[in-house]
Amino acid sequence: MNMVNLGIPSSDFLASVREALGREDAPPADPYAPLQDDLDAIEERASSARQRIAGELPNLMDSLARTAALRGWNVERCGGVEETLDYVVSLAGRLGVVSAARSDQPVFEAIPVDAALAGIGAMCWPAIYEGADARETVRRRLAESGMGITGADYAIAETGSVIVLPRKGLSRLVSVVPPVHVAIVSPQDVLGTLDDLFALRRLEFHRNGASGNGDMGSYLNFITGPSRTADIEQTIVVGVHGPREVHMVLLDDGSTGSS
Repeated sequence: MNMVNLGIPSSDFLASVREALGREDAPPADPYAPLQDDLDAIEERASSARQRIAGELPNLMDSLARTAALRGWNVERCGGVEETLDYVVSLAGRLGVVSAARSDQPVFEAIPVDAALAGIGAMCWPAIYEGADARETVRRRLAESGMGITGADYAIAETGSVIVLPRKGLSRLVSVVPPVHVAIVSPQDVLGTLDDLFALRRLEFHRNGASGNGDMGSYLNFITGPSRTADIEQTIVVGVHGPREVHMVLLDDGSTGSS
């Protein structure tokens, strides 16, 4: 960094910042050592995280439920597929949903929400697209849908967040545009901390993205409760830029397999 336009050398500028913060130490030569890890170290870190998560899973599930509720999720713990479908159908009926969008994720092979909602006269359709024309059609249909249903690639107990990864043809707007979002979370989706998430994503990147054999996407969609917006007077308003109501269906038996 060179502050030429300000006439201040970068070293002097950074020294003034450290002085203002009351710090005399210089920045480390290696600011984040894990970024220098080789593949073996990354695999070891990810394996250690997975082993710890497996040993702590019941507690992590409880922690996720508590934290998610604090973040504004309506949390429902279900023992299997039938309980999950009953909850989704009951919710759609209570809200008067006639059209629901869902993501194109493997979880819906095990949990047939399309057929279940059809039983109460509601249409559930996969929000996938191919090409610009299809993209506009999907966006229009999403705006007309009363509910968006997704799985979870990960769920973080530490923050109460659901993470949905980008996929070819899958609109991330399914969790953003409809006024109600339902996220179905399986035990194998649950992680303890953000550090766990980044350890696993780094491994995935080095195995697939960095080698050119996989598309890692350009973002992670973090969902932590309903949409919240604060105006200039710091008044919180829910649902202005996203769903006003969010539901986390937390499966306790792992019957859906990986989502």
